[in-house]
Amino acid sequence: MASLRSRLILSHLAPLLIVIPLAGLILIYTLETQVVLAELTDRLTERANLIIQALEDQPEVWKEDDQAAIFISDISELVQGQFLLLKSDGSLIASYSSESPAQTIDASQIEGLDTAMQGEKSVVIHYTLQNPSVEVLLPVIDARQQLVGIVAVSQSLESIYSNIGNVRTSILIILVFQLIIGVIIGIYLAGKIERPIGRAATGVIDIAAGIDIDPVPEAGPREIRQLSAAVNILAERLRILEETRRRSLANIVHELGRPLGAIRSAVHMLITGNVDHQVEHELLEGVNREIKRMQPLLDDLALLHGQVTGSMSLDLRSTDFNDWLTSSILPWRAAALEKGLEWNTDIPVNLPAITIDQQRMAQVLGNLLSNAVKYTPQGGSLLVSAGVEGAEIWFRVSDNGPGIDPQEFELVFEPFFRSQKTSRFPQGLGLGLTIARDIVNAHGGTLELTSALEQGSQFTVRLPIEPAR
Repeated sequence: MASLRSRLILSHLAPLLIVIPLAGLILIYTLETQVVLAELTDRLTERANLIIQALEDQPEVWKEDDQAAIFISDISELVQGQFLLLKSDGSLIASYSSESPAQTIDASQIEGLDTAMQGEKSVVIHYTLQNPSVEVLLPVIDARQQLVGIVAVSQSLESIYSNIGNVRTSILIILVFQLIIGVIIGIYLAGKIERPIGRAATGVIDIAAGIDIDPVPEAGPREIRQLSAAVNILAERLRILEETRRRSLANIVHELGRPLGAIRSAVHMLITGNVDHQVEHELLEGVNREIKRMQPLLDDLALLHGQVTGSMSLDLRSTDFNDWLTSSILPWRAAALEKGLEWNTDIPVNLPAITIDQQRMAQVLGNLLSNAVKYTPQGGSLLVSAGVEGAEIWFRVSDNGPGIDPQEFELVFEPFFRSQKTSRFPQGLGLGLTIARDIVNAHGGTLELTSALEQGSQFTVRLPIEPAR
């Protein structure tokens, strides 16, 4: 019983093994006590009355043992079961038994005898599983209303089993058939429940062993479908995490390898000492530039680590949103114009003050504008807009660059993602949008993306005017 299947089968069969036999016993008991024994009681009562009528013409039977024996002998062929003649004091006069002719009868052991001696009818039913029986005792009253004797007749069901045996057999056959059907249904239902659970369990075991699994079929009852769906989600998330890990290592090696290679070459030349002062100065400047290029990458990695470990903190301050937004976009306006892009703004002058971490939010804005400038081709245009909707203030960076495939809308916010379908996000560590979204979420806001291939992109940041308390 160690397997789930065997326990499920047992759980289905245990009630059947208890209920069906119990129901069969109750049915047989009801049939025999309420129908067969009741009918037998009526028959025995009628038989006893007939015997009493016959005795009315033979009063000497109660006084002479030989006459009693002759009477018993005369009616023995007509009587089934046991027949007794008792005196008014309960002593036995004569007896006959078609079931046990040689049986010695002790009148004192007859149940209901006291009741019959008081002039009342007595019916005693002995119900046992092996041989139920009925005993009827009728008092014999003379014309003077005096008790002259007792007639006792009894019969067991064993003597009439030929009449009810088929019924018992039919009941037993039906019960056995029900048990067989119950076993078949129990095995079927247990298998139907165990199979999807087994597939889900196998999937979890394979995941724990680092084995890629095929999606688990989501079939069966609602709870099992939810379990299978959870296993599939877990497998997909682990797959994405594994891909992210591999991609992150490749990106880090790629992004840090190039500047480190340049720095190593410059350092090697400086160590050899075979360079003049001018070249030495240029090499040192090159090393400094490469170090500056690596610094944002290291900052992004440090910030991402802080977000993962839950250690990112915000320096929230009440901020004039117009002044902050206008001053924050100035450096990017120069970069856009230098690349030959059209620069546009649509910023109302009456935007309310808002509580934000100015430096962190400037990092979000800078990331969005940096991507827009980087990936919008020369001759394209950029638009920075802002506004208020209800209890939120928003700003948006729009471009008419290559756009983003809708299938990648969620992926672009994943760490280390680099698109393979478009020219957008082909390089870098792929942390900018991840960090931007996390910073916005930390402010209680949202970062939304709207884009279509070859039609540009819109990144919209929505922030609550009043910070959550």
